[in-house]
Amino acid sequence: MKRNSFRTMLSDWAGGAPLLRRAVPLAALVVIFWQLMMPPVPGVADNGDFGKLLGRYRLSSGVTFEYANTKFHFADKHGWRSGFESSEILLIAPALEINRAISRDGSFDLRVIGAVHATLFLLAIFLIVPLLQHAWQGVLLVALFCDFMYTGFLNSFYMDVAALLFTFLAAAFYLRAVRWGKAGDSIALVICMLLVVLAAAHYSVMAPWFAILLWLERSVIFGGRKTVAAIATLALLVAAWVMCRYLVSIDYPGRGPFNVIFSQIAPNSANPDRALAELGLDRSYQRFNGMTADWPEAPWGDAAFRQEFTRRTSYLEIARYYLHHPAEAWNALRSSLDVSGRFQSPLGNFDFRSGKGKPPATYYETFRLMSRVKQYLFFHHGGRLFGAFTGLALLTAILLVRNRHRLPRGSVAGGIVLAGMAESMLMLSAMADVFDQFRHEIVPFALFDMLLLALVCLLTRNASESL
Repeated sequence: MKRNSFRTMLSDWAGGAPLLRRAVPLAALVVIFWQLMMPPVPGVADNGDFGKLLGRYRLSSGVTFEYANTKFHFADKHGWRSGFESSEILLIAPALEINRAISRDGSFDLRVIGAVHATLFLLAIFLIVPLLQHAWQGVLLVALFCDFMYTGFLNSFYMDVAALLFTFLAAAFYLRAVRWGKAGDSIALVICMLLVVLAAAHYSVMAPWFAILLWLERSVIFGGRKTVAAIATLALLVAAWVMCRYLVSIDYPGRGPFNVIFSQIAPNSANPDRALAELGLDRSYQRFNGMTADWPEAPWGDAAFRQEFTRRTSYLEIARYYLHHPAEAWNALRSSLDVSGRFQSPLGNFDFRSGKGKPPATYYETFRLMSRVKQYLFFHHGGRLFGAFTGLALLTAILLVRNRHRLPRGSVAGGIVLAGMAESMLMLSAMADVFDQFRHEIVPFALFDMLLLALVCLLTRNASESL
């Protein structure tokens, strides 16, 4: 009897029995609860960006960079309007209401927003579990995406969290929509795509990829209704334009180019004067070399200077410069990936009051199996990281095309768009900003982990069919 039970268990494990598949969301819930709710509570420290959204609520922890404080306080001195809007606001608003109902002293507990974020995270896992063919896929799913490199950000107020969560949900709803063709999944898919695009301006570059996917798979997502597909794709593109044009602060459009030019291009160029000239700037701008827009010496607070600078140059000029100087483009990409290959935010993870008191910038090291492996392979090896990820994207695309006649509908287009989006987002995130690279690349890293999961599934499918 025991032997038969053991055989049954092995059979269930190999075949993905319903009981084991139901255990996947439970396992994810336990892992996330342990990480985000059990003291000492970790998070990702504020680098100053929390105020972009919390300023309207007069809310702040008063601590940045080295500690991720769990207590936030309301005060008039914290109030300001940044000019930034984000779909993250849709998650902060209910968190504030929940906190108001449970708070005893009127402060805000970081774990409340963590719980709201975690609910959407777990929803994505719950939605995708019925699609799993084998229980080991659930194990890999939990190991990859419940790693602290992702879940740590759930205890934070970064706009990137909304982009990450709605990307997960969009992936789940896409797979469900192409599998079962239900209108509810298709509607939810479009909504989640829109919320990704509206998370922050730099995620607007995902809109064309989303639009391509919706149009290519309109027969299964929209039942072949071209008008509906056209409206959905147009809505994504318009949302991206509105995000970049109206939902950012007045000084945002030129801030990124200023940082890239004077922190990355000019200081590393063999001929800074030539580089500035190609970027539309004259020699007088040399005095800003090595600066960022946040430096006290930088005149970024001067509206006239900003207007003149943005008139002269932009990300388009930077793209042209890199096209003419591929060696410099490669060096910029590699140096950025050298840093983000740490697969861990450089910001502190603990409250300064936690336990016996953590040293500044103490990092959470539990539940970091997969990110620790990646760190071992890629930290300070940006070229290796780019090569590995590019190879993963190409191999997945090749296998999808080769097996297209045996795969479920939507697999080929979905996989190829995922590969293209992951690769382009990684390059843009790495080269279009010079700060907090890991956080800005968290969504591309998630896309690549989706590709890794897809590749493993493809390889095991081929292996099983060949037996």
